[in-house]
Amino acid sequence: MKKLLVASDLSERSERAVQRAVQLASAHGAALTALSVVDNDLPADMAEAHERSAAASLGQLKGRLSQADGPIEIDIRVERGDPLTQIHAVAAEIGAELIVLGVHRQRPWMDLLVGSTMERLVRGASQPVLLASDPVNGPYARALCGLDLSPSCLAALWAVSRLAPEAAIETVHAVQVPFRGLLSSNDVEEASPFLAEARSRMDAWLADVSLPQQCVAPRLLAGGRAQALGQAFQESGADLIAIGAHGRSSVSPNALGSFTEELLRRRPCDILVVRA
Repeated sequence: MKKLLVASDLSERSERAVQRAVQLASAHGAALTALSVVDNDLPADMAEAHERSAAASLGQLKGRLSQADGPIEIDIRVERGDPLTQIHAVAAEIGAELIVLGVHRQRPWMDLLVGSTMERLVRGASQPVLLASDPVNGPYARALCGLDLSPSCLAALWAVSRLAPEAAIETVHAVQVPFRGLLSSNDVEEASPFLAEARSRMDAWLADVSLPQQCVAPRLLAGGRAQALGQAFQESGADLIAIGAHGRSSVSPNALGSFTEELLRRRPCDILVVRA
């Protein structure tokens, strides 16, 4: 990974994203571009003032973080226009292999109508997107990835192994058990046939694919994807969740899927989204 792009709106929320991008650039010896986008609909004099302020703020941040993490190459870009359009354009221009974003301000009604800026950006991104929301205390130590035996989840596994080569990667596969809600927590026997069938499918899949070396043996948990991933997250202490996004809607081919979009809204920790 040699080229990274971090998009910042210069808020406190996005500073953690810049800190994470600097840590990753330092760890990988990568060139980092820090981008801030000024709304092109602003009056000309106000837009110019915002551009100067953004450039100054990014310059101060660059000096502080580059000194803390060692000498790295940081290119500052301030562009005018629509944030989504400019982020995609700059990512393509520099050949970014990863886009790093901070959390956005919650706007429940607007997000319900059109989706958050981050969700819309991920839908159209050709490269992995990292949503960084947690404090940066060093490299990622433990990652968690859901396995649904799809090409996208395999791509997510390999992406997180490149992003955090020193991290242990835990994987979890959700197994739907019919009428699970009607069973008591002690009815393991009732779930066993479904778990055994799922294990057989998992073993066949594993025989045909190659997994990163730091990936531990997959866990099979009875329940839906959200339930299984939530349980695994609580037990693993992961500081990064990797998700392979694959929309199945022919009406909206760029859709992420309801599970991924819900996870992006809840954000239990930093999240890496990989489309395949």
